[in-house]
Amino acid sequence: MKISTISRPRINFTDNHEWIDLNGSVGFVGVSAHRLKGIKNIVNIIWHNPKGIIEKGAIIAEIHTADQIIPVHAPVGCKYLGRNQKLSGNLNLVLESPQDNGWIFFVTPLKFYNQESLLSPENYQKLIRSKVANQ
Repeated sequence: MKISTISRPRINFTDNHEWIDLNGSVGFVGVSAHRLKGIKNIVNIIWHNPKGIIEKGAIIAEIHTADQIIPVHAPVGCKYLGRNQKLSGNLNLVLESPQDNGWIFFVTPLKFYNQESLLSPENYQKLIRSKVANQ
């Protein structure tokens, strides 16, 4: 499987490896390429049917692979808008284009969300390097 290294232009990360690309009043949410490294196939995505205002950190979905379950949290307080319909026939799009077309769901962030809790791509790379160094 060919994996795209393209990242969305306004991407920010959480320390749980979710990312959000804020584009005006809409945010596209996915899981980082680093977190998905080594996974060959996605078996299923289980949805937690979010409704109304979602608190930051709430589990929206779970990615099921052959040997692990990856929870996908809301990276900011938000209102859930829907799933990525491109995943309907191709769950592995999440693996093929993890930080671009393989987004999982989209949201409207709350009016006064705090972006300070999100990590820039540079700070996310520092976090990954420090975790690898401590293993």
